[in-house]
Amino acid sequence: MTWGFGKVILLGEHAVVYGHPALAGALGLGARARATAACADDPTSLTIADWDLHVTAADDHPVADAMRALLHAARAPRTGIALAAEVTVPPRAGLGSSAALSVALARALYDLAGTAPSDELIEATAGAAEQCFHGTPSGVDVALATRGGLGLFRRGTGLAPLSADPIEIAIGLSGEPRRTADMVARVAATDDDTHAADRLDALGDAARAGADAVSRRDLPTLGALMNQAHEHLAALGVSSPALDALVGAARDAGALGAKLTGAGGGGAVIACAPGREQAVCEAWRTLGYEARVCRVGATTPEES
Repeated sequence: MTWGFGKVILLGEHAVVYGHPALAGALGLGARARATAACADDPTSLTIADWDLHVTAADDHPVADAMRALLHAARAPRTGIALAAEVTVPPRAGLGSSAALSVALARALYDLAGTAPSDELIEATAGAAEQCFHGTPSGVDVALATRGGLGLFRRGTGLAPLSADPIEIAIGLSGEPRRTADMVARVAATDDDTHAADRLDALGDAARAGADAVSRRDLPTLGALMNQAHEHLAALGVSSPALDALVGAARDAGALGAKLTGAGGGGAVIACAPGREQAVCEAWRTLGYEARVCRVGATTPEES
């Protein structure tokens, strides 16, 4: 089966939409997919058992819309293919589940066709599906889903890989679904706000400083930057009471830093807590939230 990585944005979300860099890493969690030949007259289908989902290219469904975009970009037919996927990264949590799925499916389609696509072609193909899910995505999710590792991503120039070992972080799920496009629109509504522009600049600066900290394995600095970033994101209106509660609990449990990750408005919180990751997860579970420790900067998949 083919693979696509999930992702975590460590620093720089929302700022990346405005030309600033974002520091991000691939998760060992993600999506696996397989494409097989089916009856030539049957609509191409997609089954995702983890999401209890089955759609065809003829259906009126958001996932079917994305699948049709993917098939068009891959020059694959709308009939005669059966796609099946397993997704180990939580959906609608800001962890790149749709990009992981899109990349895994794109690779599966090219495998079935007997072609060996470049990373750039995989990103372009999967990006067509991502536009259906997220409107105008920055591209960071698809880049990491394809390539893995850690890197600084800038819109227009892509992912600049970092020479750094993976790091472990704690991830807590708020249980609040959110739509990336809604949160991006919320920040866009502040275009005329000088203070908002200053905060986006600060988030971009934090991403650059965070890349240096990760490269030097300076986790205290990374944690401090994460704390500052969460305050900026909250001031931009993309946090929530649950996300703030998760951040506070992580810090109380000994995390060096904690922040929302991704678009916000729900989704997930990440915590840098070397040696205290399990304690942070237990604190979150005590509050009723799902939590786990994950490897960020992965270049190979791990079990869910």
